[in-house]
Amino acid sequence: MFARVDHLNLHDTPEPEAALRLTHRKYLAESRTHLRGYSWITGVPSELAVRLGGAPRLTANGAFHAVRELRGGGLLLQSTETLAGYDDRAMRGVFHALASVLPPGIPHDDPTRENLRVVFEDASGV
Repeated sequence: MFARVDHLNLHDTPEPEAALRLTHRKYLAESRTHLRGYSWITGVPSELAVRLGGAPRLTANGAFHAVRELRGGGLLLQSTETLAGYDDRAMRGVFHALASVLPPGIPHDDPTRENLRVVFEDASGV
């Protein structure tokens, strides 16, 4: 399971996936090892939720307005109360909170997308 709610991202590919220039096949193969992306609302599969410390740890982190546990053990994370509030500061907080389960690599601009919303840091270095 992976889910996201973005603003103005009408692509099938999550922005971090595009910025890391990884193929869809590679992301799918690693979807239980690495989270495919992050955004205003992010769904996290159970395997990765455990590695993140679960709902209690992410709630205590302060990067999320709401953390909801799902029946299968996954999490639904809402970064800010409103989509309009999901600014660069909030995005950076989400990135840092999820860095341990994000794929390694330095994101690059994608010329096919305007206003790529990612943190341009290597998650493995956080």
